[in-house]
Amino acid sequence: MDAKMEAVVDAKMEALVDRRRVMILRVCGAAIVLAALVVGAGQAAAQPKELPATVATLTGKAEMYKKGDTKWNPADLRNQLNEGDGLRTGPSVRATLRTAGGHAIRLAALGQAFLVAPPQGAPEPQPVRVRLDRGWLWVAVTPGIHAQAPIEVIAGPARVAVRDGGIGFRLHRDGSVLVRTYHGLAVVRGSDPSASWERSLPEQAEVLVPPSGPPAENRTITRELAENSWLLWNEEQDYVAYGGKAPQR
Repeated sequence: MDAKMEAVVDAKMEALVDRRRVMILRVCGAAIVLAALVVGAGQAAAQPKELPATVATLTGKAEMYKKGDTKWNPADLRNQLNEGDGLRTGPSVRATLRTAGGHAIRLAALGQAFLVAPPQGAPEPQPVRVRLDRGWLWVAVTPGIHAQAPIEVIAGPARVAVRDGGIGFRLHRDGSVLVRTYHGLAVVRGSDPSASWERSLPEQAEVLVPPSGPPAENRTITRELAENSWLLWNEEQDYVAYGGKAPQR
C-alpha cells in the first residue's frame, strides 16, 4: 500500500472513530438525562415523613413513654417521638409536639396522647395518627393545600381527619368527645370500623360525639370560661403561624 492510500485509510478510520465517540457521548448524555428525570419524579412524588415529632414546648414536668419501655420517663425539650411513643402532662403543664412538616400537636394539663401506627397494609403516604387517651388536645396544620389530612386524631368514639387549620378536642369522662373547628376544616367519623356515619366540620362549628352511635347535628362553636386560658394560648400561636384568626380576649 503506497503512502497516498495509507493516508486515505487513516483519514477514514479517524472519521469512523470520531462518529463512534459522538454516538457514545449522545447515548451517555441521554442516559444521564433519563436518570435525572427518574430521580426527580421520585422526589416529586415522595411525601415528607412527618415523624419523629419533637417536643417543642414544655411548660413544666411531663413524661414520655418510648415503645418497648416498661415505664414512663421524664420528658425534655427536643426529645423525639415516633410511632408507639406517648406523652403525658402533669398539673398546669402544657406540651407541644412539632412534626417534621411543622404541624403542631398541643396537649393540655393532665393529658395523655400516643402516636399510633397505621392499620396493617394501609397505602402510603399515611397521616400522623394521634390517639388521645385523656384530656384536651389541639392540632394545628400548616396553611396550604394538602392532598390528604396530614394528621388524624383518634379520640374515644371519634376518628378525625384534620385537613386544615386548628382543631380542638375534649375527651370527657363519660367517653364522649367534643370536637371543634376553630379555623380550617375537619372530617369526623366513628372510630369503630363498623360505624358508617361521617361528618364534615367547617370553621366555627363543633360536634359532640357520644360514646356510641352517630352524633347530633353540628352546632355553632361554644366557649367556656374554664378553658379561656387554654384557648387563648392556642389561638395566639395559630394567629402567628397557622393561619388562625386574631385571638378572642
